[in-house]
Amino acid sequence: MSVTVLDRKTLDEARIRDVRQLDAAVPNVQFNESGQLGSTFISIRGIESNPFIVNRAAVYIDGIPFRELSNAVLNQVESIEVLRGPQATLYGANSESGLIVINTRAPTDHVVAEARGTGTTYRGGINGAVDGFLGGPLGEGLAGSVAWKAAQGDSFLPNRQPGRPGGALRELFLQGRLRWHPVEALTVNGTAYILDKHAPGIFDQQYVPRDIDLYNRSYADSFNGGRRIGRFDYLEDAPKLTDQREIVSGLSASYDPGYGTIDLTLSYRHFQSDAKGLDFDFTALPTVAGRDAKKRDFYNAELRFASPASEPFNYILGVTHYREDHDRFLATFVGAGTLASYRPAPNQYAHARDWGVFGSANWSPVFLPELTLGAGIRYDHARRTARQSAGQLDLGGGSLFVYRDAELGGDFGAVLPRFSIRYKASPQLTFYANAAKGYIPGGFNLTAAQADLPDDILRFASETMWSREGGFKWRSADGKLRLTGAGFYIRSNNWQEIQVAADANGRIISSDYIGANASIESKGFELEAAADPVRGLTLTANLGYSDARYRNLQVNATTNVRGRRVKLVPAYDGYLAARYQLPGGLFVRGDVSLTGKESLESLGQAVQGATQTVGLQAGYEGPRWSARAFVENLTDVRRASGLAFRNLAFGNDGNWYAPVGRGRQAGVELGWKL
Repeated sequence: MSVTVLDRKTLDEARIRDVRQLDAAVPNVQFNESGQLGSTFISIRGIESNPFIVNRAAVYIDGIPFRELSNAVLNQVESIEVLRGPQATLYGANSESGLIVINTRAPTDHVVAEARGTGTTYRGGINGAVDGFLGGPLGEGLAGSVAWKAAQGDSFLPNRQPGRPGGALRELFLQGRLRWHPVEALTVNGTAYILDKHAPGIFDQQYVPRDIDLYNRSYADSFNGGRRIGRFDYLEDAPKLTDQREIVSGLSASYDPGYGTIDLTLSYRHFQSDAKGLDFDFTALPTVAGRDAKKRDFYNAELRFASPASEPFNYILGVTHYREDHDRFLATFVGAGTLASYRPAPNQYAHARDWGVFGSANWSPVFLPELTLGAGIRYDHARRTARQSAGQLDLGGGSLFVYRDAELGGDFGAVLPRFSIRYKASPQLTFYANAAKGYIPGGFNLTAAQADLPDDILRFASETMWSREGGFKWRSADGKLRLTGAGFYIRSNNWQEIQVAADANGRIISSDYIGANASIESKGFELEAAADPVRGLTLTANLGYSDARYRNLQVNATTNVRGRRVKLVPAYDGYLAARYQLPGGLFVRGDVSLTGKESLESLGQAVQGATQTVGLQAGYEGPRWSARAFVENLTDVRRASGLAFRNLAFGNDGNWYAPVGRGRQAGVELGWKL
């Protein structure tokens, strides 16, 4: 399959410190976000994800699944694998576009200690962070480790409204791991971490105007007291505060009875977020402010058996169970107010329970050992329920969003096959091809329940898609040049998308809801290359191209966007990095990231143009000490990083509003290791 593997050395040299930085290093992968603290949504090969529909790509951190990912701390990571294409045969729902596997640093049988301090400056503020790792043996067959990070800094997108905090973020992370090896055949691993974020003056999903000049002409004198916003700030009256906490624990065991490997994993994850400060009019005028509070609990268990991979015929069999419990409420207040002014609507509850059975096998014929044939199949079953109580939410201007009692439930299932073939033409060259089916379960629209719509609107169907790819992997005989490439074609005939409901006369009769009667197709390719032409010099490059288009999507009563590009998918992305290190430890590195034009919403009216960002590093890396100075986004690009909206209060004011990524930032980093 098409996979990019980034080891610890590669991640450190590229200064990849959080999940959202991965997309530059991996072709045809895009990380979209809804603000500095909002969730992260992953697009792979033109299969986009957005904040209203769960990710179509799953992330596994130390074997623990994250279907909806907030920005994860990557301060102590051993490796990251990005697998493109459906992985549903082994991983089930929500891995139809691909999978990201993150392995953090494990305990060792000898003492390891590292510490690092980083200071960063950028327009509007500074940030300081310290992180480290300590691990080693604790007894006979027992080892442990502790990793930590503490950071404090100003928001990279400050609020300039007088009397409101500009925005700051405090982040604390603590992780512990244990590895127990009581006998040769058994290994038990345990992990737990807590991630806590406190952000006064920040709403997790911050949107700013795309056209700054138009916004200032429209609102500077009328609503913003004559003040004008810049490229990386905004003016809003809504009082803002975001608190987030994530607690994760996991246990895994691997046993080798002599004829294969038995693996068992159990995990629990709790995520809690309370975000206050959605400003409906995006100005300093005190109209309506919004709040979004949610609690989520996730449980996962898996048991699988794998026969020895060295045999000509090898296979995997397994069973899985996954459960989610969501508790959420929205709140608003009208006019001027404080953080205590938000009045909640009724809670909304959602419950998901999935189970699956799967198997896969590979066979290399004795008469042609260079050829490997593979096949896999999985049955996945999903139970979805949703519930809310009667009430209302005040949206200002006499507009009320009325909740009614609703209790919805249903079952969804899918059979997911996969087929593959691999041919090893030589020790240096391999060709492969595969076809696989991906799947996301259906569900229910509580927002549509307000309008007493029929069952085909309240309930949306499961999404399935077929992906086909072919590729190659090659390396030179001396290993100094490596090249991989793949082409793909993906099609979905029941694509889940945000839509609207209309009556027989074409009049809209509901708020936005999720439907599954759209379709898309995506085709393209990716190339990756790495070279070590001379001692000390490393070159890395990649290029991805995705032509992803809607085959059918009715966005309103009169408009179908058939033939237009799928939103949040750039036409291409590319990366070039060069690093040179002298024998004494001094090094320099430069990289360029290229991202093509992309639509920020389904109509294709809000468009992010192509951008180029440059990064530079210089420093020293020795046996015990290291130091580096760096500049990221040297070109100070202002790029939209997520879905775009019209003005929530004033409607079509000529502007589109979207989150933006970080501008130019520079810093220094000092490291020490035992």
